[in-house]
Amino acid sequence: MPITKDIFKLIKNERKFLDNIEDYDIKISESNNFEKENLIGIYKIRRYTATKNQNQKLAQKIDNLILGLENYSENKLRFVSILNEKYYGVFYLSTLYDKIIGYLESEVDDNGNIII
Repeated sequence: MPITKDIFKLIKNERKFLDNIEDYDIKISESNNFEKENLIGIYKIRRYTATKNQNQKLAQKIDNLILGLENYSENKLRFVSILNEKYYGVFYLSTLYDKIIGYLESEVDDNGNIII
């Protein structure tokens, strides 16, 4: 498994606004149980809920994630979460941790609640 610094650098290259690695709590799942088809199904349900609740911004973010998952040629993915005082992101990476397949990001309020 790659080290946290390498994964953070990969994500930071995609999401330019991230600061220093020391500012974030990074969790890397060692599980290989994230299957593409299951994730697509889960996020299609979440997209439907976002659309039903008239949260078009979230629905668009989920659409982009679904598109990335659908275009990924393998079945298994890796999961990484990044959190600090004002930011929360979930990222799905290739099995070799060398490519970002898709992600969702949110802000965190002063009470530590994720704002969608």
